[in-house]
Amino acid sequence: MGIDRVTLRPLDEELLQALLAAAVADADPREVMPPVEGPSGWTALRRQAFLRFHRLRSLSDEPVETTYAIVVRETVVGAARLAPHKETDTVEAGVWIGRSLRGCGVGAAVLRHLLEAARADGAQRLVASTHIDNIPAQRLLTAAGGDLSQHDATTVIAWVPLQSPWGSPS
Repeated sequence: MGIDRVTLRPLDEELLQALLAAAVADADPREVMPPVEGPSGWTALRRQAFLRFHRLRSLSDEPVETTYAIVVRETVVGAARLAPHKETDTVEAGVWIGRSLRGCGVGAAVLRHLLEAARADGAQRLVASTHIDNIPAQRLLTAAGGDLSQHDATTVIAWVPLQSPWGSPS
């Protein structure tokens, strides 16, 4: 799948509804949002929490991050975000992609877009964390010039300089 088929669109209310639909159809709630008490699966309470989470984080009057809908051929398939990090000139990235499109090149295209957006905003490096078992994400972050280190028993952290091959202007 070419990068031209994958776009990031800043989240708005309309895209938020499509994002929820994508999450319900193609992701486990634990993969895409903070934990919510109750039975597993996409309960009404969990769906409301998903919407509330994104409204507070990125659609409020004072957003703490920029969230993008990942769009493939006009269909929302996941979300990507950039947030200020406590380290100067650094942004934190996060991504989830629906299960049916994992391993199809969407993640690489999304990472390229996030690196471009971070650089355009003046950041000097990007940090991302992933599960220790998420080898495809670790490979993408390494290919982008990331320096990986194990943070704890379950988490790997990657620091990607924006002058890396993927992060630098072509």
